[in-house]
Amino acid sequence: MNLSQLIKEVSDRTNGTQTAYDENRTFVVIPVPSQRYQSGLAEFVTKENVRYIEASTNICDESQTPEKLFKIEKKLTFAKLAIKDGFLQVVSYLDPAMSPDLAAAIVKEMAVFADEQEMAITGQDVY
Repeated sequence: MNLSQLIKEVSDRTNGTQTAYDENRTFVVIPVPSQRYQSGLAEFVTKENVRYIEASTNICDESQTPEKLFKIEKKLTFAKLAIKDGFLQVVSYLDPAMSPDLAAAIVKEMAVFADEQEMAITGQDVY
């Protein structure tokens, strides 16, 4: 299964939408329980000759990151917090061979957590 197909399966299982940029990057929008939406990016990454899919969603600008946030990261099962490209993000890793149900659960966890933290930190629905 290629990236676009996997994220299409994820978006179908989460009632979201997906748009492929190219064969290595796909944009996804996932509805969250608060009647809002969280956007994210899934892209192929290669590190140390290992190719995998990195899925990420922004929470806020890096400068807004509260120190205590990393203490609540423990609530995440599949993802982690990271500072990347000037943003606090929720990041997880997917494999093209994993089941679409598992990939959907991972992406949904990311979207819900990011949306909750985005509202708590910024008070806005930005991403």
